[in-house]
Amino acid sequence: MHMDSLKMKCRIFALIALGILWGTAAHSQYYLGVVQGEAKKIPITVLDVYNETGNAKLRALVFEVLQADLRRSEIFEVMDAKKLDLAYVAKSEPAEAVIKRAGTFGVTGVVWVSLQRKGGDLMMAGKLYDAASAMKMTSKDYVGNEDTIRRMVHAFADEIVSRYTGEKGVARTRIAYVSDKSGHKELYLMDYDGWNPMKITADRSICLSPAWSRDGKMLVYVSYRDHNPDLYGLDMETGRRWKISGYEALNISPAWSPDGTWLATASFDKSVRIWDSTTGRQRAVLLGHTKPVMSVAIAPDGTWLATASYDKTVRIWNSATGQLRAAHVGHTGRVASVAIAPDGTWLVTRGDDKALRIWNLATGDIGAVMRVDGNLQDCKWSPDGQWLAAVGQAGLYLFTSEFARLNSSRR
Repeated sequence: MHMDSLKMKCRIFALIALGILWGTAAHSQYYLGVVQGEAKKIPITVLDVYNETGNAKLRALVFEVLQADLRRSEIFEVMDAKKLDLAYVAKSEPAEAVIKRAGTFGVTGVVWVSLQRKGGDLMMAGKLYDAASAMKMTSKDYVGNEDTIRRMVHAFADEIVSRYTGEKGVARTRIAYVSDKSGHKELYLMDYDGWNPMKITADRSICLSPAWSRDGKMLVYVSYRDHNPDLYGLDMETGRRWKISGYEALNISPAWSPDGTWLATASFDKSVRIWDSTTGRQRAVLLGHTKPVMSVAIAPDGTWLATASYDKTVRIWNSATGQLRAAHVGHTGRVASVAIAPDGTWLVTRGDDKALRIWNLATGDIGAVMRVDGNLQDCKWSPDGQWLAAVGQAGLYLFTSEFARLNSSRR
């Protein structure tokens, strides 16, 4: 199935996300659509962003970013306050009658934001109310400046998500990716919505396969800076960088264990190697693929891992013993990427046959097959399992996981 409406046109060569990938940054043009699942969304409205900063553009920016974050969470149906005749413009918080009136239109949550300056700081106050009772569900204050205002709004959007779901939101997600816009393939970071790109390496060589640790504090990546595809670690809090492995073969697709103590890498020598993430000591070598291994993913509990190979198979291994548990066949071409859903029940694989395949791990069956324009380059789940991203020659495709499950149930 072609998913043209889900296409994001982004000039990136590899993409690994700590959170959901999913407005338009100055450096890219893209289009975002989603396949809707059957879950009922929570009606919510943003009454107003009261602005005392003297900069009219800030109000529009906060309004736009906040509403976009709430929509992309896939939890809320964002209602237009003006269309409901609920527009509220005042310095003080909305009165109980205003909030409850929103409830008469079927709205569940009411959001109000204010902006002001204090010295050289930009202050943002965010309030969330229950529309039925007018009870204040959360009140947060943020301090920053015009350069950090988007991050402040993302933080408030995540707080709203947390209040309704008990889970962390994803709007503060950062994406690590590789770009050659400097003339070399360097490692970059950007916000989940494509804004604030920042180069974080200067290897003047080829960087590949960035991968976040589970706690988001470290990155590993492959670099040719010393004329060999070596594996490096980067502490995102301190900036410390160190070489984990200098094994003389193509080390690619590094994956972190849940506790961060070990890593697994795929290799062109048909092996999968497990490394101590601190010392770089090789712990184990997994053998069985008959052609180069291109991708490795580790289960959420760390007890098993999955590998994808040019031998057209996806293999499941016991991470403690190195024993092969299963070999799955379905792609008609080489299998180049594998990713495990956060709950450990599904796999997604990307093949040279231009197909994404969703595997049910309980049965080993293929639950869904999705095809896109051109060749695919990578595929990843979001940490909450709500989204599936695929990078292709034509752009970045985003799918809701509900789409895959619905297709699985229909097979």
